[in-house]
Parts: sequence; C-alpha cells; structure tokens
Amino acid sequence: MIPLVPTPHRLSSGGARLRLGPHTTISPGAGPLLAELRAATGLPLPERERGADLELTADPALAPQSYVLEIAERVRVRSADPAGAFYGLQTVLKLLSGRDLPQVTIADGPAVAVRGVMLDLGRRHWDLAYLRRFVRRIAWLGYNRLQLHLTEWNGFRVRLPGYEDLATEPAYSLDELDELIGYARSLRIEVVPEIDLPAHASHLIARRPELRPADDSLNDGAHWTGYATDAWTMDITRPANREWIKGLLAAFCAAFDTPAIHIGADEWPVEPALSAAPALVAYARSIHPDHGPSDALIAFVNELAQVVRDHGKRPEMWNWWEYASGGTHRISPARDIRLTAWPDTEAEVRAFSDDGYDVIAAPAVSHYVTPRTAPGNRTGINYVTADPRHLYHDWTPSQVTGYQLCVWADWAEEQTDAYFDWYATRPLDVLADRLWGGPLLGDVDDYLAVVDALPYPGSARLRPVGELRPVSGVRPVGEGWPVVAATVPARIRRVRFRPAVPSGARAVGGKWPEPVWQALDAVRGTRFQGAPAADGPWEDLAVVEWLPTTTWNVLDVEAGGAYACLRAVGAPDGLEIEWWSG
Repeated sequence: MIPLVPTPHRLSSGGARLRLGPHTTISPGAGPLLAELRAATGLPLPERERGADLELTADPALAPQSYVLEIAERVRVRSADPAGAFYGLQTVLKLLSGRDLPQVTIADGPAVAVRGVMLDLGRRHWDLAYLRRFVRRIAWLGYNRLQLHLTEWNGFRVRLPGYEDLATEPAYSLDELDELIGYARSLRIEVVPEIDLPAHASHLIARRPELRPADDSLNDGAHWTGYATDAWTMDITRPANREWIKGLLAAFCAAFDTPAIHIGADEWPVEPALSAAPALVAYARSIHPDHGPSDALIAFVNELAQVVRDHGKRPEMWNWWEYASGGTHRISPARDIRLTAWPDTEAEVRAFSDDGYDVIAAPAVSHYVTPRTAPGNRTGINYVTADPRHLYHDWTPSQVTGYQLCVWADWAEEQTDAYFDWYATRPLDVLADRLWGGPLLGDVDDYLAVVDALPYPGSARLRPVGELRPVSGVRPVGEGWPVVAATVPARIRRVRFRPAVPSGARAVGGKWPEPVWQALDAVRGTRFQGAPAADGPWEDLAVVEWLPTTTWNVLDVEAGGAYACLRAVGAPDGLEIEWWSG
C-alpha cells in the first residue's frame, strides 16, 4: 500500500521507482512547494519552461481542483487550474522518500468544492507561529478555506486603523494578518475574516456606551457566556449607531485583501425576548407596519451586506435569523449572502441550499469542536466534539458548496493553543478525507495509521518500533503496566495509544455517552516512560493531559535519548500502545 492522505480516488502502481538526480528540472508555477521539494530532496530543481522532469501541464478536460499525476521515467502533473496543479505537486511531495518516488498513476480531486476550518480568534488570542503551522497542516490535508472569527463578546483581536481603541490585547496587527492571509493564499486557502455584528458585542458596547440598547432583553448574553452580561446586542434603532456600525464594517472590509468578509449576524436574542424589546419593535414598525423585531435585524444585516458588496467582496453570515425569529420573520437575508449553516441535520442544511443560498455547512453536533473547560465532552454538559469514527463511517456530505469544521473557545479562553489542537486534530484528519471522497479503508484506525506515517513538510518520517517484547524477570509495577523492551534501543519520537471503549462507540449529540466518557477519562494521567534498563532510571516521555478520542491518539515525544525499556504508568486495562521512532 502506498500511503497518501487524503486517500486518492484512483491509484495504480507497477512497483518500480524513479530516482531524482542533480540535473532534475521542474516547471515554473510550483509556488511555495518548490522550496519544500528542494528541502525534501536536497536538489536545486532549477525551473525549466518546456520539457521539465517534473512537469506541470494544463488539461481543460479535468474538473476544477482535480489532477492526474503520472510518475514513470519523469513526473507529469496534469490539471485544469492552479489548484489542481498544487494538489498534484503536493502529492509528489507526500510520495517522496529522500530522492525516490514510486512509479504510479493517480487521478484525484475533491468531492466537495469548499473544505474549510474556522478558528475562534475572538475569544482568545492564538500564537501567530501556531497559526502559520496550522495553515500548512490544513493545506497538506487538502482544505481550501480558513474562516478567522476575529471578534467576540469579550474581544476585538485586530488593530483596525481608525478604531485602534477597540483592540483587545493581545491583538493582531494588519501586517501580521496580511502575512498569514498571503501565506494561506499561496497554499490555495481562501481566508475569510469575520466580524460578528450586531450581537456578541459586550466589548464593543463597553468601548462605545451609546451602542447599548435601552431594551434590557437585548442585553442578556448569559446563555452564551454562562453568566449575566451588561450588554450583548448593539442598538440599531438609532441612525447614528447604524452609521457607526457600517463605518466600522467598511474599515474592516478595507483592511483585508480577501474575496469575502463574514459579518457574523449570529446569536442575537431569540423570541419571545425580541418581542419584549419595545424600542426594537417600534423601530421595526417604523420600517414597515407588518415588520416584527426579527425583520428589523434582518433588514440591518442586509444593509451590512451591501457595505461588503460596495467593497467588491462577497458577504457571508451565519443562519441564526430563522432560529431566533421562531419562524415569524417576513423578510430574509439577500440570497447572494453565502451562509455558514450550523443545523444538525443534513435535511436542514439542504433546505437553505434549496431556498437559493450558497451554503457552507458546519452541523453543530458533528462538525463543532468546543471542548470548553478540561477535560471536555461529557454527556449532560454543554461540551461538543466531532467524532472521527462517526465522520469516517457514518457521515456523507450533502450536495452543498462546502463544509467546515469549527473550533470554538467558549468558556475555555484560558486554555492553550495545544488544548484546542488536541481536540481538533483527529476530526481535521478524518473530515479532510471524507470531503475529498476517496475510497474508505477498512476502518478509521487504518486510515489514521496512514495519517501518522505520512510526515508533514519539515518533519521526520516515523515508524513503529519493531520487535517489542515483555522484559522477563521484572516484577510488574502495577496492574496493566507491563514493561517492554526494544530489540535495539530506540529513540522514541511518538506514542500512539487507543483506549478500550465499547465496540462501535459513537458520540451522541456531540457528546460521549457516560460509559465511553468514563473509559476515555480513565486514560487521562497515563505516563509513558522510557529507561535504559528495566530497573531504570525511568523518564517521562509523554503524559495524557486531556480526554482522548475513541480512535488512535498521538503524543509527540521531545526527549532525545534512546531507550531499551518502555512502559505506561497509570494506564487502564486494555489500552493499546504503539511506540514510534524516527
């Protein structure tokens, strides 16, 4: 088997190999992949317009973003567009082993046009170095969209010219975001900056008190924050406020060189709280005698969308208005606004598409990663996780424009980037494969073995430590803690482990059933250790800090020594462990 992620639609191999040499040339147009190919091979790979050894050619008969890769006496990537060429050449990078490539023919392309991820940069600040690594990782997996949720009730994470006092430090400068957006663009990822208006506005209202509505029912954000808020939804009943908000959005649009801007329009109060807001009700009726309070908010969203259009960009928004109105709204957002839709069922998602909207779907119970306070995802508590086993075996995308995984930081603002990365990694790995739509392997665990064996650019190719055996004559240190020895002392780079959970276990409503949660929680605190001999001294290589998933989990090891003996301390019965070196 030739390991590739996502799994390609068609692959044939004759078993022979091609070796690249010091005179190997490449077509122009490789972009950032040229530097990665040069680093991976150690070759200069000069560019050559015609007859290159690594050749990129146009084939209008292929579908958008698709490619055909042929490796024989030379390498040829055929594609209809630059995106297809990028994915084909990236596959070359994945196939490389030093300077060698397998002789194969691969035909591949995504099943879903837009494959996205959203990160909640509003509630908490994410490190720029992490964000850059994250962008490369999702490009490696074949994603092509990154939504940056830059504002929230508690923060405004961009230093916007003319509105610098709104920034919540730490915040991003435009130069920092421009660099990130440009890097993503070079990897065929469209970045969509989001400013959430007119709700989730507690921080903005604190900086601009005139935006606070007179209606108390519009100031309660407790459902979303967990405690009472002094303000939540901006007052749109006053002309001066509406113009200020539109001016803020105009500055936001002007700040980013992106094709689209997301205006949020999410989670304002719902009925009957809206009808208990007399100033908003009166304003709605001033627009039209038949309008209700939801119509006033929708009308304002349409005004915001026009600001985005005036800047030559595509407006986007969440689908909150239907839920909030309880079906009482008389007008709707304009049909040219792209929706990011979170309903739980595919039928609800398709309904928006059937109604004429361009839809990027993110069903909340299956495509949200919202771990909240550690360890996350317990039944009866408002944690949500995306279940990789469900996504791989049970879920099929609808015929909408796209899907995205949303990583939210609600009630976990104090956690680290690594905390959210832990919960998002396996869903990201698996969703990427299903959005490309290639053939399934036998089990999600088989697919994840391929994921883990295929290194990202700049990382080492790892492999399981061979010939592990129990150490004889050693008294067990505790139940379920066997000591094993490698035939040859190994430099451990990764520990993979799989908890013992009920067969076929799935998340229900985005939460683990109690028996599953208990089995997963029993793994927390496990310490993977190495030693030069069975009697020690033992050194911690990795520790399970957070709730694992039901599939294979991965912990990278930073310790530099070689270890003859290995063990897991505090592990529950049935925990499967693989030690990987490289």
